[in-house]
Amino acid sequence: MADAGIAVSVTETLEDGRTVFRDRVIPFTGMLDAMRMTGTLPATSLSFRWTPGTFDFDFHLAPRRRLVLVLEGGLEIVVGAGERRVFRAGDVLEIADGWGQGHRSRALDGQPFRSAFIALDDEVHLDRRTSLDASIEGGPSDLRYPRNVATADGGSTTVWERMPYRYGGPEGLVTEEIPLSGFQFVLAPATLDYDWHTAPQRQAVIVLTGGLETETTDGSLARVESGGFLFGEDTTGRGHRTRAVEGKPRLSVFAHRH
Repeated sequence: MADAGIAVSVTETLEDGRTVFRDRVIPFTGMLDAMRMTGTLPATSLSFRWTPGTFDFDFHLAPRRRLVLVLEGGLEIVVGAGERRVFRAGDVLEIADGWGQGHRSRALDGQPFRSAFIALDDEVHLDRRTSLDASIEGGPSDLRYPRNVATADGGSTTVWERMPYRYGGPEGLVTEEIPLSGFQFVLAPATLDYDWHTAPQRQAVIVLTGGLETETTDGSLARVESGGFLFGEDTTGRGHRTRAVEGKPRLSVFAHRH
């Protein structure tokens, strides 16, 4: 991440079928209170994945064009042109090589990793998921997350919920896809103490680095560390407060829900 914006590695297929990496930056273009924000980019869905440490997937194609947000652990990608890159928690990768030689993926250091996938369009080249008949040995069954909601009296509360993994496949366990209308990156300062405000839209807030704590009007506190997420649905009423944790800046993704 640079001051100018978000650095993204992109897998891209050349005319001869080889896959290469190219680099691009998604620039910060606006401000909200003390937070810097990129523009809203189109997206169609969000899902979460857990991948075992044994993952080593030989050359394969991207099933669709999407962003990979590394939430915990790491992975290594090798493209057809021979370049090798490592992605760790907080890194952003765009997978766009839907034809040609593709790329090879493996878990870093033999450790499991977690990621979030943002589908950038509706075009699906292939679907390697299968219905989950049994959990992968040592794998989790679901994800726990907080949801901030408005209450009938004009206040707000935090509800803790679980999101199950619904599919399996060579890449691990995958949740259902959550429909999106778009997303943006948001960089909050280490000093953030954002007074009462409503969620700007129904959204998932995915924390890539740093952390946040929200407070609702009933006194509920929800702390989300790096790699976690929350759902903000209190778009009416008094809303919630948001604070930085441990004096660290926070990079997050606001994934706008339908």
